[in-house]
Amino acid sequence: MLLWRWRRNLLKRRSDVAEARIGVAAVAMLLLIVPAVGMAMTDVGERSALDQAQGLHRTVAHLVEDAPATPSRFSGSADDHVRATVQWTTPDGSPKTGEALVAAGTKAGSPTTVWLDDAGRLRPTPPTAAQARSQGAALGAAAGAGVCVLVVGGWWIVRGCPHAGRGRRGSGRRAAP
Repeated sequence: MLLWRWRRNLLKRRSDVAEARIGVAAVAMLLLIVPAVGMAMTDVGERSALDQAQGLHRTVAHLVEDAPATPSRFSGSADDHVRATVQWTTPDGSPKTGEALVAAGTKAGSPTTVWLDDAGRLRPTPPTAAQARSQGAALGAAAGAGVCVLVVGGWWIVRGCPHAGRGRRGSGRRAAP
C-alpha cells in the first residue's frame, strides 16, 4: 500500500506521481541538506564564539568598594556574580575605573580578573572552549530545525495544503426542513 503511487494503475493520476516524486525529493532534502546545514552552522557558531577572545587580554583589577552580598534579580547574571566598581592600571601606568562582574560579597581591595580590549576598555569574559562548542551546537540545531520547517512547509504547500479547504463545503449534513 505504501508504494501504490509507483505501480501501474488505471486510476493513477499524474498528480499522484508528481506528489510521490515531491515526497521523495523532500525526504532526500531532509536526509542530506539538514545535517549539512546543521554541521556547517555548528562550525560557524563555534568559530564565532572563539573569535570573541581575539584582541582581548586578561588583567588583574581591584574592587573599589564592597560588592553586594546577594545578586539583584535584574543584574543580568545567572550565577552568583554582581556588578561592582573595579580599578586597574593600563600598560602606560594610568589608572582606570569601570564596572565588572565579580563574585557576590567580595570585599573592597580584593583582586579580580577582568578582560580588556586593545584600547584598554572592559569587555565581557570571552567564552571557554566548552561554551563555544555549546553555542555552536545550539546554533547548528536551530539552523537544522529551521531547514526542516522550510522543507516540510514547502512540501505541504506544493501538495496543495490538504487541510486548508476543509469547512468550505459544509459538514456534509443536510439542513433540517
